[in-house]
Formats: sequence, structure tokens, C-alpha cells
Amino acid sequence: MKKKKKIFWLIVLILCVLAVIFGSVLIIRSRLASPAIRREDVTPTSAVEATEPSDETTAPTAAPTEPAIDKSFGYELADIGDLDVDFDHLKSINTDIYAWIYIPNTNVDYPVVRGARDEDDFFYLDHNIYRQYQFSGAIYSEMKNNPDMQDPVTVLYGHNMRDGSMFATLHNFSDADFFEKNTTAFILTEDKVFTYLIYAAYSFDNRHILNSYNFDNEESFMKYLDSTLDPRSYQYNVRENVELTSNDRILTLSTCTESSGTRYLVQGVLVDEQKK
Repeated sequence: MKKKKKIFWLIVLILCVLAVIFGSVLIIRSRLASPAIRREDVTPTSAVEATEPSDETTAPTAAPTEPAIDKSFGYELADIGDLDVDFDHLKSINTDIYAWIYIPNTNVDYPVVRGARDEDDFFYLDHNIYRQYQFSGAIYSEMKNNPDMQDPVTVLYGHNMRDGSMFATLHNFSDADFFEKNTTAFILTEDKVFTYLIYAAYSFDNRHILNSYNFDNEESFMKYLDSTLDPRSYQYNVRENVELTSNDRILTLSTCTESSGTRYLVQGVLVDEQKK
């Protein structure tokens, strides 16, 4: 009887060992057969037709990462006094390009697009200025904002990329010292240069700003402006002695945070508008 029990448990042990080995082989084979999906960097040099994402493509996350694309369509000058953007060339690439945003001492140095009326406002969330699908998208505004920069509040959106591109370096304004020393943002259009004093930077909830406030109503607009000077946020920087009126024009830059329920906003008030 004892001999039979030993044989029985020996068989059980052998079967268990074989099961572990078989399972390990299956796991290894599955990993070798299904490598992680890789997205190739897009480096176009001329206008191309839009390409749509495949079913395997995932949506952008709060802080995606992607290699930088070719920026040959832009410029390399850092001094706003010498800044010159070739809008003829940009519009030959894409007629949706209507402006350029530049913030000194950050990586924010990009064309700005606005989708066509027959497209949804989120087209450039995951398409670059060449209208190609790209994880990092483009810096864009919605149809609610006019491209002349004369709306009470203009909102520009950009991803918070882990490689520091797009709007990632807006988060530098969360540092009080950086905020104090860096005061200016520039928007260039075909015929004008708009200068904004950066007066607030803070975390905000993910509500849609343009849909949540009535900026055509002076009282409502003033309440909103007052809220930007005293944000209800756990982390914020606000420039002292800035006074806002209902005649002001506000530039709001919006990007992701690590939390899906919040956005990081950097806001400037228009202080100068010059024709080129």
C-alpha cells in the first residue's frame, strides 16, 4: 500500500512539473509572436494626404511621448525682434495654419491650426500640421475661436509630451522662480504680432472653458477674469498687481496633467498688438 501511494504522488509531482514547463513555453512563445506596437516617427518635408489611424492605435494619454518631428517648416531664431515666419510656405503645407506661438525659454515654438468647418474640433488632437495621423497632434484652437485673436478668451490646446515637446514645458510655470522671470508669450499671424503678459498658471478641472462661460456677457466675463486672478487650485502662480477689465483679451494655453480630471492652464493678457 505504501509503495502504491509513493508511485501515485510521484506521478502527481511529474504532472505538475510538466504543466509548469508547458505554461512557461506558451508564455514565451506568445511574447515572441506579439511584440509591442511601435509607431514610426513622422518626418514629412511636404504636404501629404491625411492618413487615418489603424484599429490597433491607442488614443493619446495624459502624458504621451514621441520622438520630435522635422521642424524644417519653421525657423530657428530665438529673438522675437528678429522673428520671421514664412506664412506663404506654411499655408502651402496646410491652409488650416493661421498663427505661430512662441514662448521664450520654453519649447513652445509651433504653428497653430484651426480645423475646417466640416471636421470636428478634435481633428488636430491626433493629427499634425501635415494632416497626417500623429500621436502628438498639433497646437490648435477650436471653431468657437476666431483666428483674428480678438475673442475675449482664445484657448489653444497642446499635448503634454514626455519628451518636452508641444505644450509640455508649460508646466515650467508651476515653478515660482521660473514664473517670475518668464513673463511673455507671442502669437504671430500673417499681418500682426500679439504680445501677452503671462499673469497666471494653475491646475484646473477638465471643464470645457469656452462652453462653460458666457464671455459675451460683461458680468459673467468679469467673474471669470476674477477667478483667474484667484484660482481655486492646490497649486498656482499669479502675477501681482495685474488688473483685468472687460476690454481685455485673454490667451489661455491648456495642456494635460498626470490626472485625467485636471488640466494645466497658462494664461496671458494682451498687452501689445502691432502690425508687421
